Amino acid sequence: GVGPVSIGPISYENAWAEEAGYQRPVELATVRLKNMVEALGNWDEYVSNPTQIARRGATFIFEEPSGECIYEYRHRGVLTYSETMRRPLSFLAPFIGNDRAANPLGMGDAAAHETPQSG
Repeated sequence: GVGPVSIGPISYENAWAEEAGYQRPVELATVRLKNMVEALGNWDEYVSNPTQIARRGATFIFEEPSGECIYEYRHRGVLTYSETMRRPLSFLAPFIGNDRAANPLGMGDAAAHETPQSG
């Protein structure tokens, strides 16, 4: 959770202070940057055929060598790429296991083993 905030004479507690798995904006940005570095660093592994990248905000998984689409998600809005944005990689659990899908970077995360919810 996030503890009480004190800035000079102003003190308050965030409504989400005890929410498990909450990350402050800088922490969240760091996780997103690490995810981006992972994806770009392994681009050729993740994207075997760049001509199949047709849109932003969508996720597709293709079976090799058939090319059959075995997972598809098309965005409903801005900056979404998974049905479960709270745990955006949970759709990968059948392929990489529940633990890695819930916490792919292995960071301390008390909520990593909660059941993902859509969002």
